[in-house]
Amino acid sequence: METAYADFVFHDKLGDRVNKPLLVGFPDTGLAGAIAVSYLVEQLKPDEKGFVDSADLPPIVPVRRGEAKELIRIYEGGNYAAIVSEIPIPPALIRSFSEALLSWVEEKRIKQVRCLTGVTEPRRLEIEKPKVFVLSSSLRRSEEMAKSLDAEVFTEGFITGIHAEILRLGIRRDLDVSVLLAQSHLNYPDPGAAAQLLMKLPKLVNEQIDVKPLLESEEMVRMQLRDLMRRTAESMVQKSREMELPPVYR
Repeated sequence: METAYADFVFHDKLGDRVNKPLLVGFPDTGLAGAIAVSYLVEQLKPDEKGFVDSADLPPIVPVRRGEAKELIRIYEGGNYAAIVSEIPIPPALIRSFSEALLSWVEEKRIKQVRCLTGVTEPRRLEIEKPKVFVLSSSLRRSEEMAKSLDAEVFTEGFITGIHAEILRLGIRRDLDVSVLLAQSHLNYPDPGAAAQLLMKLPKLVNEQIDVKPLLESEEMVRMQLRDLMRRTAESMVQKSREMELPPVYR
């Protein structure tokens, strides 16, 4: 099925009543969400069900095990759907992509949207086990999810970028959207933060995943993702301001 929303076209083989959570983790702070969702796809091997296209996306073709792939791919497992992106969404496209994504979510009757990402932590090198914070479309939902996931509510500060826009537009559309943020390095890949996000999966989408191989290959993952982190850092806006108090409190 092909559905166009403004500048983006969703090509997918999903039904029109998915009724599952959608996991998204676009390249962002520390690539935490991108690593988490990509690792989930690698380990659980959900069915590849489509892709997202736009004339404004860069002319890049990723190759995986000798197979040419789309830049933004759609997957479906037994208990979840997922979107994997090989590139950060360019800042000029963040608003239109977020609108398109949520229109597609509504049309497919996707149950919930769960954004996995990182939040900048200047003392990350001193932290062995990063915390995971939750920010939802209402405080009640944030508190309920934080309690369920053994996480903390994100109470003060900023979140920026693609996941922030998805949350903001989700609130306006009265959709069940939440962002899970793991304490992360800002400018280089953080598999340790990704692992903490993945450890929330059993209660998030009723899936179990072994993060030990991810942690054991942490340095190799960082080396492999250097170029993606460079492109992501170039596209991120004001990420270093996350976790600061809003100016009104100063």
